[in-house]
Amino acid sequence: MIRKLVASSIAAVTTLGAMPVLAQSTAGIEAIEEIEVISRSRRSEGLADLNAAVSVIGAEELSRVAQMHYQQALNRLPGVNIHRNNGQESLAAIRSPVFTGAGACGAFLVAENGIPVRSHGFCNVNEMFDTHSESADRIEVVRGPGSAFWGSNAVHGLINVVLPEPGEAKSLRLEKGPRGTYRGNARLGSENGNFKQLFLVNGVNEKGYQEESGFDQQKLSWLYNYDAGGGTEIDGGFTLINLNQETAGYIVGTDVYKDGDLRKRNPNPEAYRDSKNHRVWTTISHQNENWEFVFTPYWREVNMNFIQHFLPGQPVEDFQHTTLGFQGAGYRTLDNGAVLAIGMDLEDTSAQLLQYQPNPTQGSFFLRNSIPQGRHYDFEVEARQLAAFVNYEQSFASGWELSLGLRLEDVDYEYDNLMIDGRTNEFGVPCRFGCRYNRPSDRADSFTNLSPKLGLSYTLSDYANLQLRVQRGFRAPQATEL
Repeated sequence: MIRKLVASSIAAVTTLGAMPVLAQSTAGIEAIEEIEVISRSRRSEGLADLNAAVSVIGAEELSRVAQMHYQQALNRLPGVNIHRNNGQESLAAIRSPVFTGAGACGAFLVAENGIPVRSHGFCNVNEMFDTHSESADRIEVVRGPGSAFWGSNAVHGLINVVLPEPGEAKSLRLEKGPRGTYRGNARLGSENGNFKQLFLVNGVNEKGYQEESGFDQQKLSWLYNYDAGGGTEIDGGFTLINLNQETAGYIVGTDVYKDGDLRKRNPNPEAYRDSKNHRVWTTISHQNENWEFVFTPYWREVNMNFIQHFLPGQPVEDFQHTTLGFQGAGYRTLDNGAVLAIGMDLEDTSAQLLQYQPNPTQGSFFLRNSIPQGRHYDFEVEARQLAAFVNYEQSFASGWELSLGLRLEDVDYEYDNLMIDGRTNEFGVPCRFGCRYNRPSDRADSFTNLSPKLGLSYTLSDYANLQLRVQRGFRAPQATEL
């Protein structure tokens, strides 16, 4: 279990200091007050009112950047360092080291419209390509552990891609780039009485700089809003993502970047990554005299197949998971002006993973006798997440503001090995030096975590305040770590 306790130092937040964070072209305190975010409490709040390290890159700047890779947009924000790899791949750092290796992706939570793009135990370091960031209205980044509204994986930070509001829209953008690269982006929206809708389409065909590399990527989102009257609104939609990537491997050697021919070569022309991500959600909001309720059921399906060309033997991983989830929260403004929020999150996930090696291992005598050809892993996992949270915020006439949050989360895994247990090849024959891959027998695991938060802020003037936050983030182990 990886845990992190963060006690942020008291810092003065001024308008001038905040402007690079906002990534906005409008100057002055008015720009801060106009920006709305949902990444702290899962409902719209003014950025100027938050006791949180939140950065926003808005629609205007996203349009100017016109990203081919999400790194081009996110690295404009403070504390964010996305290392762009080949194709649509990356390694992320948010006020943290750049994490690599098993479970590295579990340090960050990636969401679209407040819904994680992958289930809690089945992340991938490249999962930002599962968002429709090319058509986003804004991208919000929380540096440090997420609030009580967010659970497992929001350890070092949260990236939330917010899609545009449905409504009238009509635009088409076509581009041609170097090496036969093509890109298209379209929007089409309409309004009919109380019903609004919006289609977002993005497609890219990029020829890579290296030989036999590049990718084809298509993204489609449909968003709708219906005002049912009586304080009830229904929002929802779907997002479909498809990626077919021909991956280029790393070129190794001293000063190879100086060789104009060598740096264009691809040492792994066989490498590829195919990924699909489908999500459907509906948000029902109802407000009465005392409470505002927000309920969001959703469904998610992820399929990914790729060659692990960076490993000896170059095994193929074929992975998929299907999730049915629910987010629910109630918000109430109390008589003393404080805001109370209570809620719960549920997820039920079915996952399958198959790793197999089509060809014999190449390399040293040790590698050839420790990494067998054939199946390495073949297992299924049933995963369940149950979380409850409460959040309390109050402003005082003296200029002080208090924020208290608490989240209790339980994650359960039921693992079913579909192969022979132990460190053998798929037929039960031991390797000469011990097989690298170990398959545990069927098992059940449960992980319970408590995530508290304390926030204090003091208003010095209309342009500056002091903030103190103490909070704890956590992540349950990824299924591949058990």
